Amino acid sequence: MTGKVWRIAAHPHNLADELAERLGISALLARLLVNRGLSDPQAAQLFLAPTLNQLHDPFQFQMMQRAVERIGRAIRDQEYVLIYGDYDVDGITSVSLMIRVLARLLPGKLLYYLPKRLEEGYGLHLSSIEKALARGVGLIITVDCGITAVEEAAYLAERGVDLIITDHHESQETLPAAYAIIDPKLPGEGYPFQQLAGVGVAFKLLQGVATAFPEIRERLFSNLDLVAFGTVADIVPLLGENRVLVKYGLMQLQKTENIGLQALIQTAALADRAITSGHIGFVLAPRVNAAGRMGNPSIGVRLFLTNDPVQALDLAKQLEKENLNRQSTENQVLTEAQQMLAAAPELAEEYGLVLAGEGWHLGVIGIVASRLVEIYNKPVILIGLDGAEGRGSGRSIHGFNLFNAIDHCSGHLIRFGGHEFAAGLSIAREQIPGFRQAFQEYAKAHLTPENLRPMLNIESLLDLNRVTLDLARELEMLAPCGPANPTPVFGCRAVRLVDYKGVGENGKHLKLRVSDQQVTREGIGFNLGFVLDELASTSELDLAFSLEENHWNGSVQIQLNLKDVVRRGSE
Repeated sequence: MTGKVWRIAAHPHNLADELAERLGISALLARLLVNRGLSDPQAAQLFLAPTLNQLHDPFQFQMMQRAVERIGRAIRDQEYVLIYGDYDVDGITSVSLMIRVLARLLPGKLLYYLPKRLEEGYGLHLSSIEKALARGVGLIITVDCGITAVEEAAYLAERGVDLIITDHHESQETLPAAYAIIDPKLPGEGYPFQQLAGVGVAFKLLQGVATAFPEIRERLFSNLDLVAFGTVADIVPLLGENRVLVKYGLMQLQKTENIGLQALIQTAALADRAITSGHIGFVLAPRVNAAGRMGNPSIGVRLFLTNDPVQALDLAKQLEKENLNRQSTENQVLTEAQQMLAAAPELAEEYGLVLAGEGWHLGVIGIVASRLVEIYNKPVILIGLDGAEGRGSGRSIHGFNLFNAIDHCSGHLIRFGGHEFAAGLSIAREQIPGFRQAFQEYAKAHLTPENLRPMLNIESLLDLNRVTLDLARELEMLAPCGPANPTPVFGCRAVRLVDYKGVGENGKHLKLRVSDQQVTREGIGFNLGFVLDELASTSELDLAFSLEENHWNGSVQIQLNLKDVVRRGSE
């Protein structure tokens, strides 16, 4: 039906059994820990029950002391300080965190700026900085950006303005001549954890400042909800220090004092739920991100900084409206892209897809590229055309380095940047056919038909009668789940199909009930409505699923979140 290849994890039972006995956990949970490389009991225990003591000393950053001393001088002299961020959720939460924590030390002296995605693009911009300099700013602190701002740093140095860069992106060969740089990926940096999000790096800087100004320590940790929000949204590995920050940030989120977060949760109809990393990633963060994608990212900062419940609710509703607009625009671009592929089947057969459309919104083409990767399981580049030039966004699959591919074809481009799985580019309209051909040839040379078959990792096979609320609640010990610690996916063989139907707009989602000899369970398969016709002649299924609680009318039931449906036989 979906064509996915199940890759079922091997189980070294001796390691799992020993771990289960040592930690007093079920054999299944122990197997899941071993699957994650956690066979050592002490490491597994720290993973299941992380503590704030696992946070590293911020002064392990080589330039942390210098940065803290400069911020201390700004506090003592009551200088104007500009916090300069990025337009995505990581940047928005980073700016909000810095303002909320430092406001007590620099009352009325903090300014912030986030560039607009469509008009300005990513990074430091001198035109925006000039406005701040006119206000008498003596120190600029970047969050979630700045590591490539070589020219801007030189300009600020000439003007006698100090620049502290906090970032988590890779640097170029030439580093900015900043007063201090805090970036775990900096060449030669000795910090022991490289995978922090931008908001995580901002947190470490504030942790350093709190050693000199301990009166902000409590306020810093009470804002871990923002740190968790931005970390989850930026899709960084939820291991190590990130796991600690998100685990405790989610705990803080349950009792958040942030009026804006309260309003955001309320408008998303999650006020009576325990917020998970999944709620952030799939429900809450897209609303905040929509502001940056469709218009003005400062709405998100205003939401997280306000102390007025009425204003907070109004801003949260603005974000909800922007997100609905984003979804509509995204669906329009997706439909047009799929129509192009239907009209030119030879394009769909290529190993890499390059599609261009007039007026495609630059704020959504990256999301649509991701959706097309999910559908076709091949690298995708979408280009929005406006006049003589197009701007593109690409997404890739495992095993295909998108940055290297685009670099190989860069003779056709004006500029480009990115990494293994995501990239952006600018291109002259007349160069698109040549770029498409070069990209397709590169993809064909570096991918095999096997690479294009979607893989589904199955952690363990389960009998249906083992799928219970008790099991789901034990598996919550693995939370927060995300990159490098995925929500466990299980397989179940030969269950009987009881009934099924399509739900949602145009029946695009699948809802079904299945049973074995002992129990019946319900499942929901998002975007699996396309298998409905095949189910008409089906009596038995193999299912791949994760477990979730379904809250409805005051009751809670176990539900299968379907990842794959495989037909076993026909009536």
